[in-house]
Amino acid sequence: MEQILSGCDGCVVFIDDVLVFGADQAEHDLRLKMVRQRFQEWNVVLNEGKCVYGVPEMKFLGHVLSAECIKPDTDKLEAIRCFREPKSGEELRSFIGLVNYLGKFIPDLATITFPLRQLTNKKQPFIWGREQQEAFVKLKDYMIRPTTLGYFDVNDRAQLVADASSVGLGAVLMQMNKQGARIIAYASKSLSDVEQRYAQIEKEALALVWAIERFHFYLYGRSFELITDHKPLEAIFKPKSKPCARIERWVVRLQAYKAKVIYRPGKTNIADPLSRLAIKDNISGKTFDECAESYVHWVTSNAMPVALKITEIEQASDLDKSIQSVKVGLEQDVWSEDASSFRVFATELCFANKILLRGTRIVIPEAFKLRVLDLAHEGHPGITIMKQRLRAKVWWPKLDTQVERYVRNCRGCMLVAAPSAPEPMKRRELPSGPWQHVAIDFLGPLPSGHHLLVIVDYFSRYVEVEVFTKTADSSETIKRLDPIFARFGFPFSITSGNGRQFSSGEFQEYCDGHGIELITTTPYWPQQNGEVERQNRSILKRLTICQATNGNWIDELNKYLLMYRSSPHSTTEKTPSEMLFGYNIRYRLPTIHQPKNTDEETADRDKQMKEKGKLYADERRNAKPSLISVGDKVLVKKMARPNKLAPYFDPQVFRVLKRKGGDVIVISEETGVKYRRHVSHLQRIPSTNAGSTPNSNEVDGPSNLYSLNSDIASGSDERSTCLGEPNVSSDSRTRRITRQPAYMQDYVQTVYENSGK
Repeated sequence: MEQILSGCDGCVVFIDDVLVFGADQAEHDLRLKMVRQRFQEWNVVLNEGKCVYGVPEMKFLGHVLSAECIKPDTDKLEAIRCFREPKSGEELRSFIGLVNYLGKFIPDLATITFPLRQLTNKKQPFIWGREQQEAFVKLKDYMIRPTTLGYFDVNDRAQLVADASSVGLGAVLMQMNKQGARIIAYASKSLSDVEQRYAQIEKEALALVWAIERFHFYLYGRSFELITDHKPLEAIFKPKSKPCARIERWVVRLQAYKAKVIYRPGKTNIADPLSRLAIKDNISGKTFDECAESYVHWVTSNAMPVALKITEIEQASDLDKSIQSVKVGLEQDVWSEDASSFRVFATELCFANKILLRGTRIVIPEAFKLRVLDLAHEGHPGITIMKQRLRAKVWWPKLDTQVERYVRNCRGCMLVAAPSAPEPMKRRELPSGPWQHVAIDFLGPLPSGHHLLVIVDYFSRYVEVEVFTKTADSSETIKRLDPIFARFGFPFSITSGNGRQFSSGEFQEYCDGHGIELITTTPYWPQQNGEVERQNRSILKRLTICQATNGNWIDELNKYLLMYRSSPHSTTEKTPSEMLFGYNIRYRLPTIHQPKNTDEETADRDKQMKEKGKLYADERRNAKPSLISVGDKVLVKKMARPNKLAPYFDPQVFRVLKRKGGDVIVISEETGVKYRRHVSHLQRIPSTNAGSTPNSNEVDGPSNLYSLNSDIASGSDERSTCLGEPNVSSDSRTRRITRQPAYMQDYVQTVYENSGK
């Protein structure tokens, strides 16, 4: 019949019953004509006595169909109204079957029939009680006053509302248009004893899957809204979610549908009454998704560690307090403190018999955690690989933390582990002044057998290097340090390595005796003495270059030290010599020398004290200006007398060639030998002309020097020349004295008064 009428619009076939419909009379007549023509072509004979034409309402398959709605056949309702109370399980099953035929009109069928379905279990004794009688009467009332249902229109927006209770599932298919919402069908399902043990989130997810597949004919291939009162399902049914193994399979099944999951509170969910108000109990029945249970068991078996049996995991889980608390939380949504760490992952947890799963991984009980860690660490994998191995099959809260602690505490892994990362640097503060804190270390031995003692000042970065030709022991080190400390003073502290030269009692005693704090670095951690280690590296670089070029390494070392001491440091931006001495040392590069101006007060005091010392010394030595000049003939003093009777001067006559201050160059008139002597080493030979005077133009020196000499030679009485003031008259003497500083006036006056002695 279906093949014969294929292609005919507006007709529905059920075995030998054919229903033809149309939106109006013309459409109805056209479709009816086409159906009758098709029957004539295939020689199908109609029973005209049973045919009904052109009616607005029709009974079909136990339903009354009209243009407005669909409702149950009154004959079925009359059978239910006249049905007596069942006396056995067989009669009760017959009544429930009749009710289920019209289940689409009853909003809470699964909940209402729950007490009756309890008696259909063969293991349950048939006892008709108050709950069963109330459910029986309520069902008859619903059937007598059934709800009318609307027709499904492909042009209207569809909504599927689903909900789950502890014992049943409920669903309502609705459509919306401009006139409002209309109910298309109700559906409900009781949960089997296996499904009743699901977590609540799994029951809610099962309600969505079952409802969609229950109304597959209406929903497949079109977009619709899936309404639930369980908020986590919005995220779970997204493509990137990570649900538990059972829900994961359902999510995959629903990928064939274009459903948008929307959350609405339970008080607005019209499917809520279909699944609530029922007593939790075990009811025999077929599980909705037997394949899902098989899949979960397969996951459990494959995720089980090889060395652990399923029975062991089940027994340990049954005794584990945390896992049992999770079971209560999943089923009753009551989370105790023991299960608080699992609550965040509630959407990913499910039970396979007594074993708890998170996704496709087994949650290991507390009793087996250490054993699982031992199994995963066979072969001594690192932290990352061990985590990957465990994450593939098992899980428990804080798994990663325990894996890290386990690997770090493994003695074998500790023996071959890489060194720990260094701690953050602790930089030494700059001392308040130079040569307060120094670093010291030995560099060597060099190929020549020498050792270098390197000392660095932390303030100025100035470097001192001592070359050791002997064994660099404590005694030799102290001998080399003494002259250095004699130049710069004793520092407050010395930072050194742990060499035997510095760790000996002799060196410690030397430091204690001079008030020096000896700071030794941590063994095998030279970075702690980084200042001198950096210098060692720089010195070693120059010595290596010298070795490669066959140069003199001592010369190269001195060149490096001169360069380093006269170059601005990258940190202080001043040269080490300036930081230590207060001035820049001179080196070979051309520069404009700009000496630092001396303090005026210091300069004045220096001048005054030098003048005072000169007066005192000249008076004690009876010093007189020498009259020897260029061209004079002189005798030269013997520097070494052979005996006490030998004369003081050589009898050979010399002539003065050049004089500059006290420095005189003479030449022998006999041999032509030249000597350089001080003027005090010469004895002038008087000339034959007693009245002659030396020619001042021949004197190499200041002109006023010889005017002073002339005054003295002529017996001038002006003694003020002792102060370096030639030709000063006695009348101005008082003015000159009063112009001297106060502390010098008495001294100058005394010199004047005693100038004749």
